[in-house]
Amino acid sequence: MKKFIALAAIAWTVALLPARSHGQAFRLNGGRSLPHINTAWTLPRGQFTLHAFGSSYYQTVVKKVGNVPEAKTFWDVQSALALYFASGKNLEWAVKQIVYQDTHRGEGYNVPDDLFLNMKFGSFGSKISPLKAGLILNGRIPLAKEHNILFEPYSGGSVEMGLIGAASYSPDLLIPENAFNLHVNFGFWHHNDTGKLLTGAPNDTLAVLKPSQEFLWGAGFAVPTTQFDFSFELYGRMFMTKPPGTAYSREDAIYFSPSVNYRPKHWAALNVGFDFRLTQDKEETRYDTGLPIINLDLPSYPAWRVNFGATFHLNQAAPPDNRPLFVSANGRLVPRQKSLENQLNVEQRKTENAEEELEKIREERKRMEAMLARLRNLLYDDKSGESAKPEENKNPAENPADQNKNQ
Repeated sequence: MKKFIALAAIAWTVALLPARSHGQAFRLNGGRSLPHINTAWTLPRGQFTLHAFGSSYYQTVVKKVGNVPEAKTFWDVQSALALYFASGKNLEWAVKQIVYQDTHRGEGYNVPDDLFLNMKFGSFGSKISPLKAGLILNGRIPLAKEHNILFEPYSGGSVEMGLIGAASYSPDLLIPENAFNLHVNFGFWHHNDTGKLLTGAPNDTLAVLKPSQEFLWGAGFAVPTTQFDFSFELYGRMFMTKPPGTAYSREDAIYFSPSVNYRPKHWAALNVGFDFRLTQDKEETRYDTGLPIINLDLPSYPAWRVNFGATFHLNQAAPPDNRPLFVSANGRLVPRQKSLENQLNVEQRKTENAEEELEKIREERKRMEAMLARLRNLLYDDKSGESAKPEENKNPAENPADQNKNQ
């Protein structure tokens, strides 16, 4: 009971702090995913995980009022909570709520902001293959008062839908996070915003004529150590159909994001990282339609952003005597308990034996194909030789043996 009370207090504290973004491309990734890139892996069946996210960015703009310089700082702060659950071996569900979001309009913030629903079909692939595939269905339900927010990915305030394909590679078949792992994402996002007026101004007549659509892409890899995982991600968004000029964020963007994940306990992990924008600060927003001008010196997307959060495994059993299941050996995590180590060794031997049997079957097949080819050649040569022989004389009188008898 004390554990769950502590978890709730920590999660709520993190959610109220500036925290990790709902994503310049991929929104609120939790479970077994990297900070921004989805993995193809799903949680173990029956596993619950709680995630607290947050992000923060600020920029100070100096402007002269008469002869006196005046400085003003603009913040973009966001925090969120997410719950993940695996109902099957290949099926994972997620509910994600943005708790706080700066808007720079209206009251200046949304509490709460929008709700996200995810369903992942993942961990598909051969048991002896290091590659796995997955598919993620995403939905966004508008609960916030303000949408079309500066510094944030575009949203017109409608029910939005997305589809993301994921592929993951890890040479460790039993515990893929235990080895170097690589992930690739490609996706599509449909904003469903036809007919929306984005500024909220009474004289705004520039409505969305076609639903805005985006192509999402990204790749990343993680390098694990005893208690720390280091990840590096490259991801971006490209509009296939752009929203009108009244949208604050209608430009394409590419980000590079390094991060580190620290696991102090078997049931908890802490994450911190940075986003760095690689694309230029190009302004495509029109302010002659009633859209509030926050500051013309501000970019549409942050040039940088600090992200941090926490992950809690709610129903993961503690290891025997509350000591870690794995310890470091030559820079790699290995099982501490002998029974678990023996089980892993047995499974590894089974995998190696299966690979050896497959290789033997392939070699035997090649040998049989070669033998069949030789037999076909021999049969062809025999038929060719028989067709070349002259026909046997069927007249008994011309048979030498019969002639001798007649003599």
